[in-house]
Amino acid sequence: MAALYLVGVQAVLPPSILADDFPAKLLAFNDLTRDFRQADIEIKHLVLADNKIFIEPSSVELLTRRFGHELRRMRSSSKGRFTCHTVTVRGVDVAWYSLVKEQDQ
Repeated sequence: MAALYLVGVQAVLPPSILADDFPAKLLAFNDLTRDFRQADIEIKHLVLADNKIFIEPSSVELLTRRFGHELRRMRSSSKGRFTCHTVTVRGVDVAWYSLVKEQDQ
């Protein structure tokens, strides 16, 4: 007889302004956003709740030239026709989308 186990769903809560680490995270997020704008990196979306900055794919080369020494945790995940590339800079995730590359047959 099969057993049924119910597992509670962990909801991701938005950052609380009362959390001890919130001011530091907000400072890092705002400083990186400001530095990206000064470096002419095109910002597509800012998502503070996810601690993520989305940039235009055309700005990736500029990102690597200007912030290459700060890039950490490079990762990619594909879904459908798109791949989301993500790196961490100063504790903030920076992401951009590209089309999935099909292998030569």
